Amino acid sequence: MPAPGPPRAPTRQQQMLVEALRLLRAGQPARAGELCDQVLALDPRQADALHMGGAVALQLGQPAKAAERLGRLTALKPRDPAALSDYGLALQQLGRLVEAEAALTGALRQRREFPEAWVNLGNVLAAASRDSEAADCYAEALRQRPAFPEAHNNLALAQLRLGLPAAALAGAQQALQLRPGMIEAQQTMAGALDALGRPDDAIAVCRDIIGRRPRYAAAWYDLGNIELHYGRLDDAAAHFREALALDPSHGEWHRMLANIVRHRPGDAEIAAMQRLDAQPATSDAERLHLAFGLGKALEDTGAHAAAFDHFVAGNQLKRQRLAYASADSDALFADIKAAFTPELLARHAGSGTPDATPIFVLGMPRSGTSLVEQVIASHPEVRGGGEFTLLNRLVGSLGEGRHGPFRFGTLLDRIDDARLRALGEDYVREVRALSASARHITDKTPGNFLLIGMIRLLLPNAKIIHCRRDPVDTCLSIFKTYFGADGLRYAYDLGQIGHYYALYADLMAHWDKVLPGAVHDIGYEALVADFDAEAPRLLAACGLDWREECRNFFNTARSVQTASSAQVRRPIYSTSVGLAARYGDRIKPLLEALGHPSP
Repeated sequence: MPAPGPPRAPTRQQQMLVEALRLLRAGQPARAGELCDQVLALDPRQADALHMGGAVALQLGQPAKAAERLGRLTALKPRDPAALSDYGLALQQLGRLVEAEAALTGALRQRREFPEAWVNLGNVLAAASRDSEAADCYAEALRQRPAFPEAHNNLALAQLRLGLPAAALAGAQQALQLRPGMIEAQQTMAGALDALGRPDDAIAVCRDIIGRRPRYAAAWYDLGNIELHYGRLDDAAAHFREALALDPSHGEWHRMLANIVRHRPGDAEIAAMQRLDAQPATSDAERLHLAFGLGKALEDTGAHAAAFDHFVAGNQLKRQRLAYASADSDALFADIKAAFTPELLARHAGSGTPDATPIFVLGMPRSGTSLVEQVIASHPEVRGGGEFTLLNRLVGSLGEGRHGPFRFGTLLDRIDDARLRALGEDYVREVRALSASARHITDKTPGNFLLIGMIRLLLPNAKIIHCRRDPVDTCLSIFKTYFGADGLRYAYDLGQIGHYYALYADLMAHWDKVLPGAVHDIGYEALVADFDAEAPRLLAACGLDWREECRNFFNTARSVQTASSAQVRRPIYSTSVGLAARYGDRIKPLLEALGHPSP
């Protein structure tokens, strides 16, 4: 047998890749990327150069370049879990969430014990507003690697969005124990403290970040949000402006500032939004925020036609990111009406927990729910809870382990009173984390109007306040509002909004029929026209006596984290009544869907 020859000398390409890896580890990703470019110029199919080059592009904030390279790599190596995971990360940063989810689930099929891929998949699901599923992914990552600070922090963020601020605070603290000084975890901690009604502590956390990194724009933005939630609008605006002075590229920050200030023609802040919108490099994600910000700002100036053009543009951008068919809503509403019959409700009479803690404030979005909750929550015996996903999550748990779409009729045929009582007790236990002493805690989730029947089964002594507003004004306000979550999938087309409103009105008539007297209606227009008469009636419907604090609701120190957080800090005003007259034929699709005559 011949003796082995001398080892082969590394090729020039291999030498370049070794040097690229050294540079990357030395904190010089740009130079490492240049070497990967040179290797790929010689051999476009060089797998290591494609992978390293894609990873470097991600690190440098170049997701399009990263996706192109990693996409070529996964075509060469379709079963490489690391390549698929990184490709999914690049696709997520580009907003291509369906493709990103497919890449990451593919990675996990190849390697289930892969905590980084579980975190990446969780991030994709969170970006798609699927927070419960995202939380499961982060929990799996932590099962595989308990000392994973990013997973702890991302799980905490998901819990915060799911209405679990106490759990979020604990998760952020765990991340900080593992990595002291982790700014992202401090930001999550500030958000959790804010949601728990501890604004001074939340502000202190933001100030600590700013003290260490005064040019960290996101901390100034977070500080502005906390001030906004507590009604300190001038301070909030000042902090948003500080953030934008440091980094003017965030459309969301411009939109948030536009929502809390009154603009005049020629304002520098309108010009700043227009400049950013005109830049070719501005992403559609940023243009989405700018469209709603410019719409609001121009409406302030009286330029209603131009404002409406921006609202249309923003809704079109949002619609491109979401799949929605009115037929799906038709099926959901029909299922609810068919399931909640007088017979079913009679069969379960007396079910649930007798606890009377919750006051539900519900109705269509933009119907005055934030105002009504603020009035109620100003009563000293009430803790304002804001919006939860809690009830929806508990009801959704009835369908766990089943295949196919959630169907109330099927599930309620099998449920017993013991399960209903347990779910009601779970609800009360979780909301009590907000306050152990308040007589009542409000849940201002507008979409709970879908679940009035379940509220009656789980919490028969809970008060239910239904907010009504002129249909056209309600729908037009929805169209003009940016909603962060993707749950309102009907909200980005005037005709679809009108169609959904008609379904809602029909369902409310159904609840009045099968649960007579269970719901107290309050009209937005009546409340703003005659507050002194309507507000005491509202409190009486909640079993509360009149308190003067409720008259001065706009001064109540509590966190309001909704699209109306600025509006509820102002005394009663009527400028939102009769919006339709400003837009004439532009809203014809809405009027037709509602069955209203055209203007």
